Amino acid sequence: MTHTDFGRTHHGHPIQTLTGQLFDRIKRIRRRRHFNRLLDLDDHMLKDVGVTRGEIEIASKLPLSMDAATELRRMSMERRRRFM
Repeated sequence: MTHTDFGRTHHGHPIQTLTGQLFDRIKRIRRRRHFNRLLDLDDHMLKDVGVTRGEIEIASKLPLSMDAATELRRMSMERRRRFM
């Protein structure tokens, strides 16, 4: 049994469990690397997207167990609510 989804339990042989956990970790690292590419955008582009550089920096420093994109969305929405 291979496993690539976050948060699911692993059943079966211990090596399968370890392999699944390793694949999860690799997937999380790749997702974070892609997320961190947002920092390469200039401030005008980030403004068009609706996020700030500071929000991205905060989200990028979260533990890999947390979804940085979801947290960035939450921070951005909270900031916009404050200014409405």
